[in-house]
Amino acid sequence: MQKNSKQFLFKVVFTSVLIALNVILERFLSYSVWNQSISFSFITIAFAASFLGIPYAIAVGGLGDLIGSLLFPFGPYFPGFTLTNVLAALCTGIFLRKNATILKISASVVLNKIFCTLLLNTLWISILYRGGISDFYTVLVPRLPQAVFMGIIEIIVLIIVFSEKSKIRNILAKNINKIN
Repeated sequence: MQKNSKQFLFKVVFTSVLIALNVILERFLSYSVWNQSISFSFITIAFAASFLGIPYAIAVGGLGDLIGSLLFPFGPYFPGFTLTNVLAALCTGIFLRKNATILKISASVVLNKIFCTLLLNTLWISILYRGGISDFYTVLVPRLPQAVFMGIIEIIVLIIVFSEKSKIRNILAKNINKIN
């Protein structure tokens, strides 16, 4: 088998494992009420973005949400949430792919929290459960503390694990390169 074929196969298999972990972290090891969620599934997307690339991060975010929603639903499937996960994975991939500095990590999390969590997901929740855009602000206000809390947690975790100077990242990269 050629080296490129082996690398592609490794990336596909590794992405599949990350998708499964994403579903587990999002659907079984998270706290969710109707308009708020605390989850560590962002780690799988960051891992794919950091070590595999943007398309793989998008696959982990999008397919993880789609599979999780269809197999273990919290409510009716709504494609807007999958779109939000794809956009969040794209943003994470853009910022974490190379040289994940503290500034890039922070920018990625802040953009994801403002655009994806607070704006898009709040819009989807207000459309899906509350009856329309007129209830957007009613849904948004209680989501603000959760977004700030999870934003801080995400920044800390991503800096510890994925920043360019992180010993954990260097160990992971070294071991992934050995396998790959």
